[in-house]
Formats: sequence, C-alpha cells, structure tokens
Amino acid sequence: MDLERRAKYYLEYILFCIFNIVARNVTAENSKGETMKKTLSKAGYAIQCVAGELCKCDVGDKIPTVTELEEQCGCSRGNIQKALSVLKEAKVIALEAHGQNGTYVTKIDYVLIANVCDKDIITGLMPLPYTTRYEGLATGLLSELNECGEIKGFLSFARGSENRIEALKNGFVDYVVLSRFAAEQYIASGFPLKIVLRFGPHTYVGRHVLLARQDSTDNQDLLKVGIDVSSADQSMLTKQYFKRMKVDYVPVQYMNIVKMLDEKSIDVGIWNEDDIHVLEDHLDIKPLHDPDEQSSNNEAVIVTLKNDALTQSLIAHLVDKERVLNIQKKVMSGNMLARY
Repeated sequence: MDLERRAKYYLEYILFCIFNIVARNVTAENSKGETMKKTLSKAGYAIQCVAGELCKCDVGDKIPTVTELEEQCGCSRGNIQKALSVLKEAKVIALEAHGQNGTYVTKIDYVLIANVCDKDIITGLMPLPYTTRYEGLATGLLSELNECGEIKGFLSFARGSENRIEALKNGFVDYVVLSRFAAEQYIASGFPLKIVLRFGPHTYVGRHVLLARQDSTDNQDLLKVGIDVSSADQSMLTKQYFKRMKVDYVPVQYMNIVKMLDEKSIDVGIWNEDDIHVLEDHLDIKPLHDPDEQSSNNEAVIVTLKNDALTQSLIAHLVDKERVLNIQKKVMSGNMLARY
C-alpha cells in the first residue's frame, strides 16, 4: 500500500474517533425516550411512537391493537387512536379492518415513517477501505441509501469488528458492516444484534491466506504468530489454524502484519488475499483450506441493534442487494470510480 493511501485510511480512522468523542459528549446525558416525551407534546410523541411500532410491519401484517400500542408507548387510548388517524391521513400507512380478526397493513411508506420519527440520516461503519472490494461495497451502499433523496446515507470507517460493534452499541452509528462469521459470533455470544442483509460469497474478502517469512520454518519449536484481537475474523481464523500447534501469539494490528514480518517481530500471520499486491517477494503465501472460512468469513453482512426496527426497515426497503453487488464488481474491475 503506498504512503498516500495509508495516510488516507489512518485519517479516516482519526476522524471517526473524533466523531465518537463529540457524539459521546452530546448524547451522554440524554435518555432517548424520556427526552422525546419532554420535548414533544403528548399527541406528537404518540404519533412518533406509533409510527416506530408500525415500521416493524410489512404489507399483509396484522398491526398491534390499540390496547397493545397504549402499553408499548405509554400513551392514552385517545392519543393512540388520533396517531393512527394522522398516519393514515398523511398516507404513511393504509390499513384495512377485519373485525375481530384485527387490522392489517395494505400499504406502508418507510421513508415517510422515518420522516415522522425525525430520522433523515442513516450512518454506517465499515472496515477501512484499503481494498477495491471494500471501496466497491461502500460505493454501492451509499448509492442505494441516497437514491430516494429523502434519506441521507453516510459512512465512516474503522478497523476491527470489535471497534465497529462498540460504536453500534453506544449509538454512534445505525449499522455496521461485518463478515457473516463475525456477526454470527457476536450474536452467539449474546450481543443484541440482527443481520439485516446478506450480500453473498466473496463480498467481504476474496479469501484469507497465511503469510510467512521465507526464513521461518515449519519445524521451528515456537512460531511467533501475529493475532489481531480487535478483529473477530483474523483472531478466530488464527486460533483455528494453529489450534493443534504450540505457538507464541503476538498482538498485532492487522495493517501492521507485513511490517512486523519484515522486522521479524512475528514469523507468520493470517492476511486478506485482496492485499497481496502490497506484499514483498521474501514472503511465502499459503491458502487456508477451511470450509467454514469459505462459507462465512468472506461474506459481507449489514448488522443493526436487534431493537432498531426503523433502521432495519429502511435498509431492507432502500438497499437493493443486486445493485450494490453490480457496483462493487464495477469498482473492482476498474470500470467505475469509487465514491464514498
């Protein structure tokens, strides 16, 4: 990677850190629900709350009863009924009553729901765009999210899935891009996350490979293995690959693996094949033969907090996966300039 591109990626990361600090100072004293109740009229709060509950529905779904909405929003029955009337009159939603069987959605506009909820920006967080695969994905996502004109999509970049998940948990972004492998690991560990959109094989990375110095040997008593604990993908793949070997794990940042190999601080490290063009001749490259790695580590997914129904609905209805993938391929082939 040339010096100019590396400087650009580190600048992106620094700006993201500054953004987080500012956001933390602005939001630290606010409780979202309580603040909304204090600043809006009771009727206004009811409209926003009901809209937020209805965004969980799709056409053909049965909506919650008025009694259920009273409990969910903490509003009076009159304000709930008024809210439903306002949303219907504004053509945010169309409903059809079926007597004792309940009321069903016949039409719903998620962008209008977002407007009602004062949400006109969606912010995402991706890996540092050091490969054309990431650049293409970023370009495609922003193109889709900004297509309707009513919602503005913004992207920040941060290395390490752990850092991106932390930003999501703290409310600094609405969604993050991870590998499917990392997302499933966090969900299995109890993180309240939801995979909203899967992009399919080889949309996150091409594949992972093992880098080794040519002067290191497989018979060495104690290999020094680089491991980036902030990356669920790199750390889990590393532990899986060396689980039957006695090794010395050396903490690294992924982007420093090649440098640390050159300096002989480590002997081997797992690396993204998309970055092979930056490697030097004295490093050996070995493919990883792991079915699990092929099926989940190379697939990009969009992840939100589990209870963020509005962001989930907007992404599901605004982002066309096939169009994103088409843009990604064009950027990777050099037929389209990356824009993010």
